[in-house]
Amino acid sequence: MKTRTLRNVVALGIVGAAIPMVALGRRNDARRRADTLHASVTMAQTSLAVRPPEPSIITGVVAGFNPAASRLGPDGRYGVQLADGRRATLTLDPAWQRGTVNLLARSGIPMASVVVLDTVTGKVLVYASTGAAGTDLARAADAPAASVFKVVTGSALLAGGLAADATTCFSGGFHRLTERDLVADPARDRECVTLPDAFARSINTVFARRALELLRPEAEAEAARRWGFGEPLPFDAAVSPSTFTIPEDNLGFARTAAGFWNSTLSPLHGALLAQGVALDGEMTRPWIIETLRNARGAVIARGAQRPWRRAVSPEVAAVLQRAMLRTVTDGTGFHAFHDPAGRLYLDDVTVGGKTGTLTQDAPYTAYTWLVGNAQNAEHRLSFGVLVGNGPVWRIKAATLARQVLQIAFRGHATD
Repeated sequence: MKTRTLRNVVALGIVGAAIPMVALGRRNDARRRADTLHASVTMAQTSLAVRPPEPSIITGVVAGFNPAASRLGPDGRYGVQLADGRRATLTLDPAWQRGTVNLLARSGIPMASVVVLDTVTGKVLVYASTGAAGTDLARAADAPAASVFKVVTGSALLAGGLAADATTCFSGGFHRLTERDLVADPARDRECVTLPDAFARSINTVFARRALELLRPEAEAEAARRWGFGEPLPFDAAVSPSTFTIPEDNLGFARTAAGFWNSTLSPLHGALLAQGVALDGEMTRPWIIETLRNARGAVIARGAQRPWRRAVSPEVAAVLQRAMLRTVTDGTGFHAFHDPAGRLYLDDVTVGGKTGTLTQDAPYTAYTWLVGNAQNAEHRLSFGVLVGNGPVWRIKAATLARQVLQIAFRGHATD
């Protein structure tokens, strides 16, 4: 009995001694885990403190930025030096930009502006102007939209129910529109065309008569707004809004629908109109800043592809696409894109567009436009080209556009 009791006492002593040891081990394990956690948190905090913030995406106007002030840098890229040591590196294609600038310099054109976009992304690849010192012509909506406004009227007519293959018989109205031109007369109206035909040949009477028949001024105004008229365009620098006024009287309304005054356009906006046609009615935000760096050289913001708006349905855009192609194949842009023998200058490139011509006095300025799209297996481009000639014409916008496309697709332009 005494032996058993002694054994129990010894056992209890051993267990009692083990309990503090186990507790001490547990405390040590907890301390090690705490130390490890503290070290991890400290490392994470240190890492966060050292790592620079992610560059933001440019979505609005960059203060102090003027894309017309771009210069070719030692890195072979075009850029603009900003206040506080910031520098914007641009999306411009160096060879295309340099070629276009040189083309404008030797052309002797009093006033011209060229904007070329990557159709899908909205990235600006060419941005060049000449004349009008102190004004960035690419962003200025001072020139009349002229017959380019037929993009607006054409889309409104198609959306309003005019069939693409419906014919309109017409006469007169090639250089001006009068009340007489608005009245159908079977004895005079000997030629009949579809809307794509009228678009390609820029037949004013067809657009005027169909607008009076099928549209109200508010419908025309709504179509203009959907294409971005009447509001600032989204861009890295401020852009003057392209303007429009829709008169209520028949003759004023008809003239506006055909492109006789009452609307203005910037070359950048012209490129976006063409892009919207090419992208089945969608328009993206144009962007020209690739990276924006601070005075220390760190990237603080980047440009990126961003959607903007839908202008028209894919069905309407498809008809406008075909009409634009007709402008080059057998319309008002034919001679600019074909040599005297009728051969295409760019035989492996699909080109379509819309021309515009309108002359103002005091001072005399003959405005011509070509907005359009061009693509081959490698590139898909949208462009807006404006030329303002004096009494002696140097070149039309369609010819200048072809030369710019030759630089892009061929590496050099021909006369």
